[in-house]
Amino acid sequence: ALAALPLARPLEKRMKRSRAAALAIAGLIVLLASLLLLLIPFLVSQTRQIATSLPGFISRMGDLVRQGERWLTTKGVHIDEGWKNSLLSRGEALLEGVVKHLGSFAQSIAGSLGRWLLSPVFAFYLLRDRREISEWVLMLFPSGKRPVVVRIFREMRRETLGFLRAQLMFSAAIGSLTAVGLLLCGIPGWLFLGLIMAVLELIPYMGPVVGGGIVLLFSWQKGLGRMLWALGVIVLVQQIEGNLLSPKMTSQMTRLHPLTVLLGILAGGSLAGVTGILLAVPVILSFRAMLQVIGKERMERQLASAENVLRQKNSGASP
Repeated sequence: ALAALPLARPLEKRMKRSRAAALAIAGLIVLLASLLLLLIPFLVSQTRQIATSLPGFISRMGDLVRQGERWLTTKGVHIDEGWKNSLLSRGEALLEGVVKHLGSFAQSIAGSLGRWLLSPVFAFYLLRDRREISEWVLMLFPSGKRPVVVRIFREMRRETLGFLRAQLMFSAAIGSLTAVGLLLCGIPGWLFLGLIMAVLELIPYMGPVVGGGIVLLFSWQKGLGRMLWALGVIVLVQQIEGNLLSPKMTSQMTRLHPLTVLLGILAGGSLAGVTGILLAVPVILSFRAMLQVIGKERMERQLASAENVLRQKNSGASP
């Protein structure tokens, strides 16, 4: 509903709200479907390419481990076979856990298909009846508190929408620049890796580091030179984001202290997993907006009461 709102507002000036909401939702669905139809064939082919290269990647990792073992042996450090077997068993258990997690994730996506199909219906009614829904929500509060509640909701909307728009623009820009840079460097799976960087960019501070590590791991199997080129692409893209995109696309009012963001991400991850990580910063911004509005409202009441006291004193001293 929020994504279709910019399309619905100009249409509401020319037609009824029901028709405008339906056209806006339909236009958004067509746009998303067109993007998916364009990207899915490339993503499928690159996913297969990366999957076929995984055995070579695993063999290179094994060679690296054996080289490290020989180097330790030359230094007089002997690795116990039991410790090595324990480490291998732990690695196999980790891989089995990852496979099970991916299987459960796929099952959850398939199970939530009905909700995804119903989401345009809910979006239509939320978009068409948003004014009536807002009035109904306001009726839940006492009449004297409704102006403050309206101010709180407006400030929350301004803060969260500003942050989400900036993050989505960051994500699209970082993913596109990374994909183009990896393509120019000859890294296989450049579109897939660019999409991973775009998705992980939504997680502040921690996401780009994890995404960069994934890109380096997949580029390492093409040799040290390709990995260094990929590292240069990641560093260059992050410099472009930090020095050019971030100051222009993010307002000063949505900036938070890095420690606050990291603590919020950790708390959100422990409470709600990936969803909590993605929603941590918007929740913090909403809470900050609410406290700011409440503080301003209290200050205004104190100033008004002080002015009334001064007015009464002046009126009593005038005779």
